[in-house]
Amino acid sequence: MRSLWGLLVAALMLSAQEYQLGQGIKAGSLPLYIGGYVTVDYLERRDNYHRARLDDVALIAYGAQERLSYLVELEMKEPYIKEWGKIDRTRTDEHVSIERAYADYAFSDNFEARIGKFNTPVGYWSQTPINVLRDAASNPYFAYIVYPRYTTGVQLGYEDHLGGGNAYTAILQNNDDLDDKYNNIFTDRHYGVGIERQGDRLSCKGNIGHFRTTTGDSFYYFLMAMQYEEEQYKLTAEFGARRSETTWTVPYAFYLQGVYHLRPRHDLIGRFETYKIDEGAYRQEEIGMVGYTYRPVYPVTFKAEYQWHSYINENQLLLSFAVLF
Repeated sequence: MRSLWGLLVAALMLSAQEYQLGQGIKAGSLPLYIGGYVTVDYLERRDNYHRARLDDVALIAYGAQERLSYLVELEMKEPYIKEWGKIDRTRTDEHVSIERAYADYAFSDNFEARIGKFNTPVGYWSQTPINVLRDAASNPYFAYIVYPRYTTGVQLGYEDHLGGGNAYTAILQNNDDLDDKYNNIFTDRHYGVGIERQGDRLSCKGNIGHFRTTTGDSFYYFLMAMQYEEEQYKLTAEFGARRSETTWTVPYAFYLQGVYHLRPRHDLIGRFETYKIDEGAYRQEEIGMVGYTYRPVYPVTFKAEYQWHSYINENQLLLSFAVLF
């Protein structure tokens, strides 16, 4: 952990310019900003399980020069966990992972290419990986079981500004992951295409893809998503499924989440999700969640949520604090 904090301290000394929370520090005249984020949380489950956790400690470097831009994100995931009650133990992990590292080049106002390791461009949830920027404290299971959350390869994007606001994406991975220990599904092949219809309030997206795991198993996935946003509220829904060469390993995964803006900086959140996994340890459940998010300033969040699981012993309370600096 000291190594990552050392990098952060060095970054803070690079510039004496005015600093704005959430945007990082500019490194002199270079096209470089350095910042990061930290997340801590507390979980209490019905079966007498308690957990206090330093969830994320990350360092981000990013910048842009004319048509070229880039981002590098190094993260320690769960560097400290304290558990008690049903389990009594303390765990530490100082391993630094490459969560994202990519460069973008804009060939025109319509066409852009990305190369490196990046968030797989499917649905809407996957495009907001940082806790402090999300509406809710927790991720739906959907985000972990349908597709690989990260792709190492090439992404092509095209937006048809004159044709009604359609956006198209294609991804190609024919190599190992840039960091083969940081992904929900470890892959060495990943191909996919997507289309999004963008409207003033309603946007809809569809994706299909194929990936091969590092153990040689091949899968296909399908996804549909929508997002509707008004000044007072936002609705997001995603449905996906995953299939092997012979059977549906994830026959379905779905969530619907609503965010209601009670007043400035205060949000009320509700989510329903259901999924079925039909591989390895079979699992099928429904989950309801209500939550509250307070954002005193945009890069800082205090979140609380309660989840009801159809596996009743897994009902849980989750509290979190996150800051982007």
